[in-house]
Order: sequence, then structure tokens, then C-alpha cells
Amino acid sequence: AGIRDVDTVRLTARIPILKFNVPYNAGGEEEEILVECDLSLQNPLACLNTSLLHTYSKISPNTCILASIIKRWAKARNINTPSQHTLSSYGYVIMLIHFLTSCDLPKQSHGARIGSAVVNPVVPNLQWVDPIWAKNPSAVGGPYREIAAKPKNQHSMVRHPTEANYYINTYFYGSGLEGLARYCAENDSANDMALGALLASFFHYFAYDFDYKKYVVSLNTKHNAHPMEREIKAEEDGWSLFRHGLAIEDPFELFYDVAHVVKASNFQHIRKEFCLAYTKIVNAATPNGDPLSGRQVIDLICEPVRNENDNTAD
Repeated sequence: AGIRDVDTVRLTARIPILKFNVPYNAGGEEEEILVECDLSLQNPLACLNTSLLHTYSKISPNTCILASIIKRWAKARNINTPSQHTLSSYGYVIMLIHFLTSCDLPKQSHGARIGSAVVNPVVPNLQWVDPIWAKNPSAVGGPYREIAAKPKNQHSMVRHPTEANYYINTYFYGSGLEGLARYCAENDSANDMALGALLASFFHYFAYDFDYKKYVVSLNTKHNAHPMEREIKAEEDGWSLFRHGLAIEDPFELFYDVAHVVKASNFQHIRKEFCLAYTKIVNAATPNGDPLSGRQVIDLICEPVRNENDNTAD
């Protein structure tokens, strides 16, 4: 069968996108599913962003799984529609990677002395990780390392396709990924960081820990540094200091706020949904009766928002 549910709403957006669903059936008696697809033409920056996210999924399959759960959650909770002034799926994925690359994870491996606690991120930041360390973290030894500055040369600096006199630093570590894949796998096993624990920590971080008044969600800060400050974005790119709420810096178009469409009232609603999801996971982990399976917990936090128009008399 052909494509279904063609959506042309975003054809007039800053990045025009045609959205549609494609039916898929693996064969046998399995139920047909619909695969959501986005189509964008002549958009090299989208290819760059996609390549970065794809590389994260290659070194850390858990990142891909978490992103799928979070996207399902955001859509079910009705906080994933930019045309209605909520956050895009891309924005939620950037928030996830910010969390995973910023979160400290005590370790006793990669060359550390026995009994020492080496601080490592859950997932290395591909735009800052030291290439020498990344090729073989175990052989190099020592804690996680990052480069002093991103390279700026004819290979990494590219002219922006629409913004005059603006160049984009396209650099990120994207080859020889076997060492980083081993690092992420060892993090998962050595620290008993199950997907459920990471998911709960993600919701807690953005519900209670992250200081939205002071900081911007960004992938362009080093692991041992504070998050990007709003004052810096105001000075460098003219971002408003008086616009309270969520702000997300694009990984490459540093002047662009991915969350600029999110209204203040909707941001408060999104933050409440972070709190609610975290509470549901904690309650499921300490049940009064039979414990829930992982799938049941996901179904619980992804319970669709009930439309007031759906209310019917019993």
C-alpha cells in the first residue's frame, strides 16, 4: 500500500517538512504498523543533524531506545506539536543527549586505580571527545578526555546555506566508533544503569535539577563545565534574557533556539509532565502489589491525554 496520512502543515515552516506514514508488515501474522516519516529537500543542515544523531545511536543503542520512548511519551502527552507552541521531537532528542553527555557516572575502569572514582559521562560528547582517547579508551587509560577546542579548517567550516556571512563548524567525531561503543557498553554493565534508571533520571533532571532561568540546553559545553549560560547566548547571539522558560541551542546553528516556539505557559505544562512521568516511574518501582514490567511502565507514562470532548456519560 502507498503512503498515508499526508501532513502538509509544516511546508511553510523554517525547515519545510512533508510528514506521512508508511504501512509496514514484516510478514506472518504480525499486525501492520505505521512508520512515521519526514521528508525534507535541499536541506544540508538536516543531513548534518541526522548524521550526528545517527552516530550517537551507533555508539549507544540505549540512546536510540530512550529517544523512542521519550518521543512516544511526548506525543501521547500532547507536548510534541510545534505548530501548537510545544516542543519538536528534535528538541526532546537534544535534551536527552545533553543529559547523557552531562550526567556524571562514577567508574572504576579505563585505567583508573583500584578504589578510585573516575567521573565519566554516560555517553561521550561527539563534538568534544578527544579522538585519541575515543579510539581505544581502555588502552589509553585515564578518565574521559576532551579536546581543548574544535578544529576550524576548510573541512569543518561550512558556509550557512541561507544566512549570509555565517559559517557553521560541522565537526564531530564520527569514525572509528568501536572504542566508544565498548565504552558505552561497559558503562551500562559496570554501573548497573538500566534503561529504567536512565529514563527516570532524565525526567528528574529536567523536572527538578536543570536551572532554566540561568542555563540553556546545549551540546556545545564540555563535560566538566557548567551548562551554557543565558547571558552568554544574549551576548553572542542576541537571545533574550527576559524570555523565561526552555531554551535549546542547536548543535550546529548556534544562533538558533530549537525551543523558540514554546510559549511560557506550555513550558510550565511540559515541566509538569516531566514531574508526572518521574513520579509514575518511582511509584511503579515501589509497588504495593505486583511489580509492573518495563513495557507496562512505558505504557503507564505514555498514557494518552484524555480530550475533554471524549468525556461520555457512564
